[in-house]
Amino acid sequence: MANPPDELSHLALFASGPVVLFKWKNEEGWPVEWVSPNVEAVFGHPPARFTRGEVSYAELVHPDDIERVANEVTQAQERGEVAFEHDPYRVRHPDGSLRWLQDVTHLHRTDGVVTHFVGYVVDITERLEATRKRHAMELKLLHGQKMESLGVLAGGLAHDFNNLLTGILGEANLASMALEGGDPEARASVQQIEVLARRAADLTRQLLAYSGKGRFVVEPLDVSTLLREISQMLKLVISKKAALELDLADDLPAVDADRAQLQQVAMNLLTNASEALGDESGLIRITTRVEECSREKLERDFEAPELSPGTYVVLEVSDDGCGMNHDVKEKLFEPFFTTKTHGRGLGMSAILGIMRAHRGAIRVYSEPGQGTAFKLLFPISASEAQTSAKPKPSDRWQGSGVVLIVDDEPSVRHVAQRLLHRLGFETLTAADGGEALRVFAEHKDEIRVVLLDMMMPVMGGRETLSALRALQPDLSVVMASGFNEQETISRLAARGMTSFLQKPFEAGELEEAIRRALD
Repeated sequence: MANPPDELSHLALFASGPVVLFKWKNEEGWPVEWVSPNVEAVFGHPPARFTRGEVSYAELVHPDDIERVANEVTQAQERGEVAFEHDPYRVRHPDGSLRWLQDVTHLHRTDGVVTHFVGYVVDITERLEATRKRHAMELKLLHGQKMESLGVLAGGLAHDFNNLLTGILGEANLASMALEGGDPEARASVQQIEVLARRAADLTRQLLAYSGKGRFVVEPLDVSTLLREISQMLKLVISKKAALELDLADDLPAVDADRAQLQQVAMNLLTNASEALGDESGLIRITTRVEECSREKLERDFEAPELSPGTYVVLEVSDDGCGMNHDVKEKLFEPFFTTKTHGRGLGMSAILGIMRAHRGAIRVYSEPGQGTAFKLLFPISASEAQTSAKPKPSDRWQGSGVVLIVDDEPSVRHVAQRLLHRLGFETLTAADGGEALRVFAEHKDEIRVVLLDMMMPVMGGRETLSALRALQPDLSVVMASGFNEQETISRLAARGMTSFLQKPFEAGELEEAIRRALD
């Protein structure tokens, strides 16, 4: 290669570094008159190809950028500038990749006419990619903090509503029992109150699921078997114009999950798919399978770097409906976000909470007019799947002795008292843990069971449980809470909790919890 012109010779130090030096002619295509030897590392072409005219600078610039770059050159000439800096632009590498460049160009004039451009070019691809990744990480962190805050809010709302619903359901149960054989219209009204209260309880369960505090009875389950069992119910939630296709793998490995919450996930996804079809005919497909997931796939596709690479059970629900744009996908899992005229916007956020509670992950694939697919990952259980039958309601049962009711909500204490009186128990009450210990010390020999709320001011349920156990190690204690975290319940059982009662509870559930504690 010929020696560089005089104006470039003092820059020879940079010829082997990351900065590529060019001298272009001010002619069509910007033919290269001289280029530093390190050009091949960035552009993929040796210097000789440029200087022999086999490749010009302009033909390497990305077609979407060339017009802008050319305009910047023209404007610099018209303004009489000595030098100017291009906004970053892309060039095409022979290997098919794109490189982002930043350059500073000096204009050389002869008799006032620009004849050459001399400048340096820097490959900023890695810098831009690092900036993009950092920005994406910052957005993800902010989004996670926002979701965590909303989860705390949702959990707190659910806890307070569950206390209110416990009072409403309990009073409705008592009224229904008092009206047995009485006025049919009055009984029908009370039963309707019970139905509405249970629907409200379903809403609080969705809030708890979103907050990650709604994990109930966890057992090894076969997802395919569960979906087959509820297939008829699933068909009831979709439009009559929608066709439901089940592609469920046989002999699927078990996952550790709560049966009711997996049913809720399936129902919410089916409802969402049906609404995406609208009034049009379409297909909704439910698929289960096993899939190997590498660490890269978990991080890239599911944004779940906390998950371990390995084998996962996949549940996928897809539809050929209207699809979603980017903005809708970004907000999809936020509580109370909905695109529907009528809706609460809790279904998808509940799914996200359930997947968090099950240590799984979820990914949404959707484009406007191209349909939507939800892909859910569940870690495989170390145990085999089993079927669980719920115990049948028992005949009317009567107890005896004293139950100490500890709850900071007056309506809960009141309704629990009345329900327990019907079961044959006498009751004592306390509004917090400190008061409970004082009452227990006075009536230690009379109290058979303590019904203890987990979340209370002054002294919470956990501390109260430990203190009561210290006073009487064999005391029967029923913990009640609007939350139902499996790990917390396990720890409380280790501390001496005899039975757990989920709020809002009804008469039969209270009876069953007390019986378990006494047994």
